[in-house]
Amino acid sequence: MAPTSDVLRSPSPCDHLIQAYTDDAFLGKVVAEYVAAGFEQGEAAVLIATPEHTELFSERFAALGIDVPAALRTRQLLFLDADQTLARFLVDGRPDRQMFLSIVATTLDHVRASGYRRIRLYGEMVDLLWADSLEATLELERLWNDVLADERLSLFCAYRMDPLDRQVQGVLRQVTHCHSHLLPVENSERYAEAVDRAYSDVFGVDGDVQTLRHLLVSHERLATEMPSAQAAMFALESLLPTIAESVRVKARQYYRATPRRLS
Repeated sequence: MAPTSDVLRSPSPCDHLIQAYTDDAFLGKVVAEYVAAGFEQGEAAVLIATPEHTELFSERFAALGIDVPAALRTRQLLFLDADQTLARFLVDGRPDRQMFLSIVATTLDHVRASGYRRIRLYGEMVDLLWADSLEATLELERLWNDVLADERLSLFCAYRMDPLDRQVQGVLRQVTHCHSHLLPVENSERYAEAVDRAYSDVFGVDGDVQTLRHLLVSHERLATEMPSAQAAMFALESLLPTIAESVRVKARQYYRATPRRLS
């Protein structure tokens, strides 16, 4: 797998990326980088997004010099409404495999009819689904993995989640298992420093804390490529809940502090 720092611009076939975010402006920047890099390489992009994000992404693309109306006309760029698309294949709240695969195949054929063989996908349907049914969300992510394996595409999924929120940490952990790469959070350097300080506060500041952190991460055997700080937070699940929560609370405090307070 490509390093997480490079995969956004140059994903490999079958790469399945996940971004946890809380700020729309940050999401717009990341998605614009993903799509614009693909355009530079002659690739097309299909984005399944909410109307608000469709407008946000279009503005970001235009700011990067992409002629959005022209890209839409030539089918290099295609937007689908996330709510409407999701409704087309959900049956009793669960994704229907054949209906989903049919929609995806039709969409890809529509883009490829204009001569684009390589396509980058972006989707928010899972984000709309997870609060109501984590099981259905995981089913949809696995269906996407089947598509990626057959079509050799790349897919970027976005979840509006605070990566340090205890209530969603378990959800993020489970959905991340379905992905090849967990992308860095906003202000990733500050996040890494916050996690370092939280570990030191709870476990000590000598070399033993780094050894402990390495052992915890190694024990998790995470199959998903991710920044080391995010791996360290996932690894807390093997500790007593009270200890894990102590680290989370301190990391959250440091991460949300202003840069001056954190330095």
